[in-house]
Amino acid sequence: MVGQGAAGRGPAQEAVAAALERAAAVAHLNAFITLDGEGAAAEAARHDRRGGGARRWCLAVKDNVHVAGLPNTAGTPGLAGFVPAADAPVVAALRAAGAIVLGKTNMHELALGVTSGNPTFGAVGNGADPALFAGGSSGGTAAAVASGIVDAGLGTDTGGSVGIPAALNGIYGLRPSAGRYPSGGVTPLSVTRDTPGPMARTLDRLAALDAFVTGRFLTGRAGAALPPDRTLRLGLPRHVFTEDLEAPVRVAWEAAVERLGTARAVWVPVDTGHLVEFDARAGMHLVLGEFAAAFDRYLAGHRIGRSTAEVVGAAADPAVAELLGAAALPTGPAYPGPAALRGAVVERRAMQAAYAELFAVSGVDAILCPTVPVCARPLHRHEASLRLNGREVPTFPTLIRNTSPSATAGLPSVTVPLPVDGSPPVGLQLVGPRGGDRGLLAVAARIDALLRRGEPGDARP
Repeated sequence: MVGQGAAGRGPAQEAVAAALERAAAVAHLNAFITLDGEGAAAEAARHDRRGGGARRWCLAVKDNVHVAGLPNTAGTPGLAGFVPAADAPVVAALRAAGAIVLGKTNMHELALGVTSGNPTFGAVGNGADPALFAGGSSGGTAAAVASGIVDAGLGTDTGGSVGIPAALNGIYGLRPSAGRYPSGGVTPLSVTRDTPGPMARTLDRLAALDAFVTGRFLTGRAGAALPPDRTLRLGLPRHVFTEDLEAPVRVAWEAAVERLGTARAVWVPVDTGHLVEFDARAGMHLVLGEFAAAFDRYLAGHRIGRSTAEVVGAAADPAVAELLGAAALPTGPAYPGPAALRGAVVERRAMQAAYAELFAVSGVDAILCPTVPVCARPLHRHEASLRLNGREVPTFPTLIRNTSPSATAGLPSVTVPLPVDGSPPVGLQLVGPRGGDRGLLAVAARIDALLRRGEPGDARP
């Protein structure tokens, strides 16, 4: 065997051993529901014996994305006994590209929340500061990546569940365009809005993950698609997205606006208030109207042996159980009904047209804003509400305020960590036109370089 390390281990085994050692050191984060050290080590040994271990790297997978042979709880007691027989296609694609799955990560129950304060499996601590919540719903994946356990991770995103924890943990995250990633083998909320999405500590790794899943590669670094002398046109929202920001977020955002304005970028004011209004009329109606039928098909298709009502009834989070029971089951008193769902679909189409017109008329490469208007808050204390600029505001709508509209419309978004001075992490969200994911990653690489080094096209390694 070539390149053996300690105790005769090959490179893949070394990578897994280091990841497990780091996982033990930060076990207090509660990042994993299932940590499959034995299985990962055995897989690494097989790769090393075949001579392919040098290309292997460790991956964390959110516990609502199927991994063969590992429980898929979706963070809820009603699915605790479900063990899929096959990988989700997105996991299979990453395994083919060298990933060794280290385990399944903790999450907000049934992916319906933004803190990852899970009553059954414990709250997820932030990878930048374990006393703070990790954000959600893909909080465990973000914490595992940010704390250095794994090279990269998979989450899912319905209304910001990749971007929010990526921003709050200080890492990079991608919500791909709707339908760009295969959706099979994922516990559903909304067939219209759900998508898997990757997270990583570097933008180059994030772009590589996207290429592994889609097979769409660019040569060179993440920003190689942009000529070095190309001036960026960046959309500066006039409404909502850049308003009512917590002080550290506002400071980091204003510094980024100033820095980019003095570099090779032009700010173009854009009207965005109508996009938020579209989202208010369509976003949650899609989730609540689609959940029951999608979940019924999922349970039946995988022969789980429980009904949707039984899984919802067993939910440990009172807020999740109440919302789904009252508004997402056809028997619930607040269920929106088929007419409301049809109306939401119409609103979404109009919203997509409005976004397309905005990009066409303004000519912007991306629309920028803070990913989340607040920083992460202490664990166990802000599930329902938090303080923002002297007011008590509800946690869920506050954290999804900037991420939900583009998610509802099915547009791609990238979260890039902003430079901060002593505050918890702050994320910058870039939203691009639908299907423009690779171009958006290239724009993100240029912006990341401008913010961190002032060298266009030179992404942080």
